Amino acid sequence: MDIAHTDELFIGSRWVRPASTDEADVVSPFDGRVVRRLPRPSIEDAKSAVAQAAEAFGAWNALSVTQRLERIGRFCEGLDKRKQQIAEVWALESGMPITQCLDLTNAASDLWNLALREAETAPWVEVRDTSMGRLEVRREGVGPTVGVVAFNGPHMQFALAIIPALIAGNTLIVKLPAECRMLGYVFGAAADEAQFPEGVFSLIAGDADVSAYLVEHPEVAAVHFTGGTEVGTSVMKACADRVANVVLELGGKSASIIAADADLDSTIPVLVDSMALYSGQICVAMTRLLVDRSIHDEVVSRLVAGLATLKMGDPTDPETQWGPLAAERFRERAEGYIERAVADGATIAYGGSRPDGFDGYFLEPTLLTGVTNDMEVAQNEIFGPVFVVIPFDTIEEAIEIANDSRYGLSGSVFTSDEATGLRVAREVRSGVFIINGTFPCLAAPFGGMKQSGFGREGGPEGLFALTQMKAITLSTDEPAAV
Repeated sequence: MDIAHTDELFIGSRWVRPASTDEADVVSPFDGRVVRRLPRPSIEDAKSAVAQAAEAFGAWNALSVTQRLERIGRFCEGLDKRKQQIAEVWALESGMPITQCLDLTNAASDLWNLALREAETAPWVEVRDTSMGRLEVRREGVGPTVGVVAFNGPHMQFALAIIPALIAGNTLIVKLPAECRMLGYVFGAAADEAQFPEGVFSLIAGDADVSAYLVEHPEVAAVHFTGGTEVGTSVMKACADRVANVVLELGGKSASIIAADADLDSTIPVLVDSMALYSGQICVAMTRLLVDRSIHDEVVSRLVAGLATLKMGDPTDPETQWGPLAAERFRERAEGYIERAVADGATIAYGGSRPDGFDGYFLEPTLLTGVTNDMEVAQNEIFGPVFVVIPFDTIEEAIEIANDSRYGLSGSVFTSDEATGLRVAREVRSGVFIINGTFPCLAAPFGGMKQSGFGREGGPEGLFALTQMKAITLSTDEPAAV
């Protein structure tokens, strides 16, 4: 991989020498080999990033949206011309099959370019006539912001959270996960070409101590966190004492309801494809399959047949459909859930083991039957290739089971009756829902309910997620300056 500046860090919009000589291994999840060693960011590096972001915020926020878009547009152009490299690096260090990487990278590109277009016409400044006089209502940046992104789609989170936050006038410290250390250098190269003002943008692939330092820093005015609910609650607590703004895009345990009238010839391939997407390491994965009892056995049989066709292999091979998990600890966690589910009475209909012939962090797609919704495996987000089938007798019962979860991120229903689909979609408590599909529209407001978080990404709502409003009472009838 041709990656530049690998002895430096992108701090304060510039490549700089790290404060420490400590290095971290980049390990391929496919075969466990070390593919590169890169600087390990320290708390001193994080301290510098926050100090520069705080100093730069006033001038960056004072620019017009048009002026900020000039730099951010160059950043997006730099990302666009690196789409192939982004996909290749992501596949190598995180284990997602390259074809899926390319699909999601292209989708991310569509979304960040959509954000640029929407920003041009969004109502950043409005003039309102009220019974108490004319007002100028402005949307401004919150302040220095930490964006914590996850390994399963960091550039998608750039499109939905980081770029909108920059457009709004915030200075950004992006905290990348350890599984995306190399990818950070590709993002950094694009940001370098954008020539952001000093201090506006930093990228730090730090470990837990660096993450905690950033989230708890008194000069960090906002945190946009994408990740698990347990860590999200700790982020929220850390921000509470200083009343920092928080947007949380957290976990899910989404249910897909397969009604008795579903067209299984089209439904099963869609479900199998969704199960194969990054081996279930997706927050919107349909990990609970709620199936009408009358078609339960047929659905299970078809799913097993579909999963058996998935080609497992090297994630950099375009023919691969099922790659390794991103890290050994993720595989071990999934295996623990499978073992305990079987002990609780579940049956492995397919998978459940490490496949022969692979040295990396592979785990077969696992389909469990005989599961009840109160089992641990049906209630906790596993973030891995473990899917449960739960039968139901009526649509009302299916809706009740779907809602019997502390999560509320996504959901879906497969039915031939549009009215049934709409009814289910409206009654299931989730932030997004799909009729006869499994992947949500990310160009619309995306986010969760309940313990899946709050705040929204995507669409106009995402542009304003990290803004605060100011109302100015005007003393004249002169038009307000934008």
